[in-house]
Amino acid sequence: MRYWHCLLTLMFIAAACKKTPVDPPPLPVPEADGSYVGWGRPGGTAQNVWLQIVQSEGGAWSGQIQYNRTNSLVTVTEVTADEDTIRFEYTRGNTYRCLGVLSSFAISIYILEPSGQPTYVLNREEFGLNLSGDWSGLMYSNLLGEWRDAELFMDQQSDIFIGSAFSSLSLYTVDADLNDGVLDGTGFYFSGTTRMDNLDLPVRFDGAFVYRDSIAGSWQISLPDGQDGGQFRFVRSF
Repeated sequence: MRYWHCLLTLMFIAAACKKTPVDPPPLPVPEADGSYVGWGRPGGTAQNVWLQIVQSEGGAWSGQIQYNRTNSLVTVTEVTADEDTIRFEYTRGNTYRCLGVLSSFAISIYILEPSGQPTYVLNREEFGLNLSGDWSGLMYSNLLGEWRDAELFMDQQSDIFIGSAFSSLSLYTVDADLNDGVLDGTGFYFSGTTRMDNLDLPVRFDGAFVYRDSIAGSWQISLPDGQDGGQFRFVRSF
């Protein structure tokens, strides 16, 4: 009897020591109000796209969409109570009727009419800023003393940075895969590697927004026999 009494006592103590399961915190609720930017395919053509959805103090919804050098007003026809989906339309030759499905960092746009249009994703701008899209500009090499044309592509989903940078310099080519970055206010860095002589060489860009669609700063690369770097300037067109 004493054995069983001791065993039961130990079992009660062990049960009392177990931690009560804690449910994971709820995911942040999407909010439709905001602006979104990225590389989309409206009208079936790949290009930079910017979308803004705004709710007035009176509760009315409106918006605008910009691409192909044109800004069009958006009519919002429905926003769900928890603001995780939104229906809107605009006229650009055809009338585009769209369903937007929101997450905490992006909006997926499904074209309901006209049929056959591809779905695309735009990333949420924080305080009006996000690096997503196709950028063109210039990079300067301190080692070579030259400015050369350059291209930057970025898909920035919150704190995830996936992209590429390219510039053909006179003695070597920067063809970087970018996979890391931080955007803090108007300042940022992003980095990755470029392949050269069968080596993956680190490349990093540090800069800031001059305005929403213009960035500038400095870059650096670790070459097999030294270092190079310089300045960069990129602009994003819609």
